[in-house]
Amino acid sequence: MLNKSIAYQLSVYISLSVIGVFIAFIGIFFLFNQTLIKESVTNKAITQSSEVNGSVRRHVLTTSEIAGNVADQIIFYSQQDHADFFIKSLVDKYSFINAIYVQIDSSVINLPDWYYLALQEEDSTVLFRGEQINTPTAHKEIGQLSTQNTAGWSEPYLCERSNVVVATYNTPIGITDESGLKSQVGKVYCELSLDDLNEEVNGLKIGQGGFAYLLSKQGVYITHPNEEWILNKSIYEISNKVYNGEYGSLESILKSEKAGTLISYPELFNYEKALVYYTPVEQCGWILVSVLPYKELFEPLYLPVLQMLFFSVLGILVIYLVVTYIINRQIQPLSLVTKQLKRFSNLAGAYKNITENEVIQVTESLNFMKSWYEKYLQTQTEEDRKKQQRQEDIQQASEIQQSFIKMNFPAFPNRSDIDLYATYVPARGVSGDLFDYFFIDDENLGLTIGDVSGKGVPAAFFMSIAQTTIKINALKPDAGLIVRKANEVLCTTNQHQFFLTLFLGVFNIKTGVLEYCNAAHTPGYILKPNGELIELDQSHGLPLGLYQDKKYNSAQIKLDNNDSLILYTDGVTELQNEDNVHYGKDQFEENLRSLAGYQPNELVKRIEKSLEIYRGKSKQSDDIAILVFNYKP
Repeated sequence: MLNKSIAYQLSVYISLSVIGVFIAFIGIFFLFNQTLIKESVTNKAITQSSEVNGSVRRHVLTTSEIAGNVADQIIFYSQQDHADFFIKSLVDKYSFINAIYVQIDSSVINLPDWYYLALQEEDSTVLFRGEQINTPTAHKEIGQLSTQNTAGWSEPYLCERSNVVVATYNTPIGITDESGLKSQVGKVYCELSLDDLNEEVNGLKIGQGGFAYLLSKQGVYITHPNEEWILNKSIYEISNKVYNGEYGSLESILKSEKAGTLISYPELFNYEKALVYYTPVEQCGWILVSVLPYKELFEPLYLPVLQMLFFSVLGILVIYLVVTYIINRQIQPLSLVTKQLKRFSNLAGAYKNITENEVIQVTESLNFMKSWYEKYLQTQTEEDRKKQQRQEDIQQASEIQQSFIKMNFPAFPNRSDIDLYATYVPARGVSGDLFDYFFIDDENLGLTIGDVSGKGVPAAFFMSIAQTTIKINALKPDAGLIVRKANEVLCTTNQHQFFLTLFLGVFNIKTGVLEYCNAAHTPGYILKPNGELIELDQSHGLPLGLYQDKKYNSAQIKLDNNDSLILYTDGVTELQNEDNVHYGKDQFEENLRSLAGYQPNELVKRIEKSLEIYRGKSKQSDDIAILVFNYKP
């Protein structure tokens, strides 16, 4: 063995180590198979329960938000005589809303009506309004809610009108008088249909023979494989034989605020032992329960063992080949590509019929032309006013945005070891590009450049939010961690589906090491004094604002004396000339090599001049940002 090549020895030793690990794993699997299967099934129940629990939360939260919105706005819409359209549009929009019932006290004067009801019947929405509505929606649960002065949920019940299980959320309608006192003047009842929820819970399978059901906070079955139990039976009516006296009854589940497991002997399993997993729905107090036959935990393991042996042998072979290949060859990553979107608009005009009488035709034509001209002048004046207002708004937005962007240079007047210069040229009055530089601590300098999807004021606002978010989360000199935390915040506040490509670097001034994380942004460059250009072509993930749980890695590179870091947005390489030809990456790199040795200020200005000459008379279509950082230890 010692006379063999190092590659051969490494392949053999690693393969033998892997074989040993697989053998040990199979032995442990045999010893602890019952525990592993139990944990696997429990985890599956937890995962599947979480999906249904999430669906319940979404329905419950949306219903309560709808009721709250109606309570906040119903007086206004009623005064405008649009309340019926308002609540009908909500019922039409949300299929799981069975009905919305609004009751306003007659003490609120100057209203056309005090009662509104929008409800779903078959494939349409039926609307009632008036001073009083007598409908079959009245129910003892709603009657109980009517005595409450705070928002809350009713117990689920069977709607006699639609013959589906529903739950009602009520919230009071309040107004504030001239003295500032608030008073309750009515109620909004939002009826949530549980049909989809019933199908989702009943379709939840745990293992081969398990099932799931949903309990109300009073212990009544909302869903169950035995449909006769739904709303007709509660856990208090179950025999103690089901729990064998170990836990008394499921009353402990209703009082628990956390998920858990216990052992039971369900009637549906002929009182055989079963594993029960329960988890609460916090927003409404319901309980989701999953049940699995215990005997499934002890089924033969021959097939899983054979599968493990097969994949173990296959894995050992694959690992041997991969290890041999990695030892003898190197693999390099590929670069990413980008896409561009365009917008289009349409314009429509008006038409007017004219009588056949010539005199009348002339008269009407003159009158029409006069009227049209007056309307044209009025419209033109209004359009000019609006245009001026928009220009003022854009100008103000631009001034606000400029206040966030550091354009005072030199950036570090009291330091000789580092120098930085940047330019920022928006395609419009405001920009979706961003760049920033800030000290994280005494040794580490943060450098950022990014590009928000879209253009104009919305992109500029999102850019400002992103810039602030990045700086707030830059607590430690860890590029990947800063990007991940900023992404988590942006995903929770991103209501319009903007996304941000970002290059974030953390430069240690003492060591000269740059740690960077590139989230789908254009790669940066290191420009050596001799003209050598190094592309930072590693990419570490998707743009920010898309997936909240996305993790981001980072890479490192050391800057030598008088090295320059060059960061830019895609508005540079995608700049078009009068023939609609892009400036391009190759031309940009060639230009950078010719600028070796220049300081950041002069280097940026020469790049700007090159772009201006190339663009000629064509219009700039995208925002441009360039940042150059020079290190002179």
